[in-house]
Amino acid sequence: SFQKILTESNIYLIAQRTEIKFENITFNSYEPFLNFEIHQKTNPEILKITLPLIQENLANEFQDFRIDFGSNDPFAEISEQPFTRINEFRLFNGDNFINWFSPEKFLYDYWNKRITAKVEGDIRNFTKYKVHYIGKATDQDIWKRLTGHSSLQQILSIEYPFNYDSLPTHEIIILFLEFHANLGINTFDYNSNPEEMANTLLGNGRPELKTIFLDAEKALIRAMQPKYNKEVYKNYPKSSDGLYHHNLNAYSYTFIDPISLIYEQGIINGGLTFLGGDTIIMRII
Repeated sequence: SFQKILTESNIYLIAQRTEIKFENITFNSYEPFLNFEIHQKTNPEILKITLPLIQENLANEFQDFRIDFGSNDPFAEISEQPFTRINEFRLFNGDNFINWFSPEKFLYDYWNKRITAKVEGDIRNFTKYKVHYIGKATDQDIWKRLTGHSSLQQILSIEYPFNYDSLPTHEIIILFLEFHANLGINTFDYNSNPEEMANTLLGNGRPELKTIFLDAEKALIRAMQPKYNKEVYKNYPKSSDGLYHHNLNAYSYTFIDPISLIYEQGIINGGLTFLGGDTIIMRII
């Protein structure tokens, strides 16, 4: 659930992308499928999608369900099919909420195999984000950290939309990051301390997750130097609360979602496996 994602996320990115919407939505009462497209302004690529509504996390064949469509566009067509310029749709069983989808959430659920759908087109064309700010929330829930967030308010008030007929509120998006693995490789020789070897094999002394998050935030800021981060950690990987003092020769951070993070000096591309995405590598010397 969305609340679970927030609970497990300690790093977030405030980013911007050209608005994306559901278009040409069609369905009928005889076949439990929703057919639609995902469009993005100025993007010539289109995703064509067939979503079976009878599946886990959606409806089942014994339920009566309805779909509500919503849009922030005054020119949206919701009165007759095909529905156009739609920002979200929600599934209900009577008055009981089942699930909801924005274009971003649909893509996220699709590549994480939370839903089954037929998708024609490359989803990477719709997951490119310009990074404005990187933040952490290690000592409080992330939604509390974002309440009244000064940098977010500044971004919304200063940044221009990518398209003249959009608003910054329709383009600014928050990406929540979760740490997925803490793997280590250690080598020993005949000069190694037996006690240190035993502690390593037992997993004693491994960095806490909070320490990893604090270090990862600095690594991302140092690599991308977002416009709205006041501190860019020029001395990283040296820090008092990161991984610098944990006796590591090298470590790395890899993005395993199929997204692209755009910043002034370049792009970081994620993948779908630990081996498939770009990696930020730190070597302690």
